[in-house]
Amino acid sequence: MKYLTQNGEVLEGETFPDIIVAFRKGLPFPANQTTLEFMVSFAERHLKANGSKISTLSYGAFLADLVNNNYLTKA
Repeated sequence: MKYLTQNGEVLEGETFPDIIVAFRKGLPFPANQTTLEFMVSFAERHLKANGSKISTLSYGAFLADLVNNNYLTKA
């Protein structure tokens, strides 16, 4: 599967976690966080900055919300 970031970077992976890990690489989050910890941290920052929630209930829900909030586009 493929997704595009806001700046046009192509993210590719076979699974949702693969895409999330690729998305995380260009962001200022601690490298020692697990994927789930990153998702929670990202969702918390987004909530504070934008007032809307990003789901962390599953990898698929997280990615769907990234798309719905224009962080990613499905390619």
